[in-house]
Amino acid sequence: MTEPASTSITSLYVGLGLASVIPLIDGDALFGAVLGAWLVTSTRQSLKAWQRMGSLLLSAGVGYLFTPLVLSMGPFLSSGVAAFVGAVVVIPISIKVMVWLDAAELRDIFQRMRGGR
Repeated sequence: MTEPASTSITSLYVGLGLASVIPLIDGDALFGAVLGAWLVTSTRQSLKAWQRMGSLLLSAGVGYLFTPLVLSMGPFLSSGVAAFVGAVVVIPISIKVMVWLDAAELRDIFQRMRGGR
C-alpha cells in the first residue's frame, strides 16, 4: 500500500506537468548551486529582501548552468561541488567585467581584445 503523502506529491507533479522534468534535474548540482548562491547572497549586507531573493535565484541558476564547465576543468569534483564553485565564482567575475565594460571606452575594449596594454 502506498503512502498517502507520496501519492499526493506524485499527483501534484503530474498535475503540474513536472513529472517529465524532475528526472532531468541533477539534485546534487542544484543543492550545491543553492548553497553557493546562499553564500554569495549572505555576504551582501545592503540588499533588501526582494534583492536577496533575486540574487539567490540568479546565483543558483548560474551555478547550475556552469556545472558542466567547472566539471570539465576539474573532473575530480562532484556535480554538487562544481555547482557550488560555479555559483560562488561566476557572479563576482561577471559583476567585475560588467563594471569594467561600463567604465571602459570602446577603443579600450578593442585594444584589450587585440592584446594591447
